[in-house]
Amino acid sequence: MHKIAVLYDGQCVLCRNSIRMLRALDWFKKFEPIELQQAIQQPRFNHLDYQDLMGAIHIIPDENRVYTGFFGVRYQMRYLPLLWPLLPLLYLPGMNWLGPKIYGWIARRRYAINKLLGNPICEDGYCRIP
Repeated sequence: MHKIAVLYDGQCVLCRNSIRMLRALDWFKKFEPIELQQAIQQPRFNHLDYQDLMGAIHIIPDENRVYTGFFGVRYQMRYLPLLWPLLPLLYLPGMNWLGPKIYGWIARRRYAINKLLGNPICEDGYCRIP
């Protein structure tokens, strides 16, 4: 069975917690979470730019499609039955503009958010890994 690759920042506590939630909600085992720090070493992902990967989650259903950030999260929700009631909200008029803005704001501040939540302090864009 082909799984959908989910590339995420493995040094980000907020990102790792999101992946933990994804695993719990992924009843059909459709997703294969991969830390981007490991993904860049795999030939199947060598066409992806490291800085782009650091900027947003990447959902890769096959070699021809890549969904990033808000659009990646929205794509994931199609396969997570418990989140289906929320999915129509992400298709409301204006969400294609607003969703990426909100996602981008959170993504750019994810290390600061980690600190606010009492998680490991990140310095210079890198988290200390326990």
